[in-house]
Amino acid sequence: MKRVTVMDHPMVKEQLTLARDRRTSQVAFRKAIYRLGRLMAYEFLRTMETQDEEVETPLGVSKGGRVKGNDKIVIILVLRAAIPFVEGMYKNFPMARTGVISAWRGDPPGFPIEVNYVKIPRIRKDDVVVIADPMLATGHTLLEVAKRVAKQGRPRRLAFFSVIATVQGIRHVSKGFPRAEFYTCAIDPALDEHGYIVPGLGDAGDRAFGPPR
Repeated sequence: MKRVTVMDHPMVKEQLTLARDRRTSQVAFRKAIYRLGRLMAYEFLRTMETQDEEVETPLGVSKGGRVKGNDKIVIILVLRAAIPFVEGMYKNFPMARTGVISAWRGDPPGFPIEVNYVKIPRIRKDDVVVIADPMLATGHTLLEVAKRVAKQGRPRRLAFFSVIATVQGIRHVSKGFPRAEFYTCAIDPALDEHGYIVPGLGDAGDRAFGPPR
C-alpha cells in the first residue's frame, strides 16, 4: 500500500460526508462529486514538478513558478459515474487530454467486464495518465480499463482516482500494474455479496443521474 494516498483535506471530508448521506439529493450529490474531483486534482498537483521563473509585474520583477507537465496529463473517464468527478478535475487540469471508456461489471463470483465503447488518445512515454472512477470496489473494472489504456502506450505515471476504494480492489489492480499510484478520499472496510462497497455511498452513477429504467 506504499503507493496509496488518502486525501485528508477538511473540505474533502466534508464533501465526502455529503456524498455518503442517503438524504442528499441528486443535484447535491453530483456537486459533491464534482468538488471532490476538483480538490483531488488540486492536491495531486503537489506531486508534479515545478519550474522557477521570473515574471515582470507592473512595478518590477518577481520570482514565480509554474507546474511542469500540466499539459501532459491524460484523463481516462469511466462512464457514467465519473462524469461529474472529471468535470471537477478539469478546473486544475485545464489542458488535459481525455479518453472515454464505457465499462460494465457483471455479477459475482467472476465479475466479468463488458466494455461497450473505447476512445483513448495516443499515450506518450512522458504522459501522466489519470484513470477516474468514483468507486474502486473489486478492482475488476479498473484493471480492464487500465489494460485498454496500456494498448495505447505506457505513460510515465499511471494514477487511479477514486472517491472511495477498498484494499481488495487496490490489490487486484496492483497485480496488473504494480507501479500504479492510487488516490482516494476514503478506504472502506468491506464489500457485500454483490461487490458493492460497504458502507460506501451507494451506486454513484444512479445517485448522480438517476437509476436506469
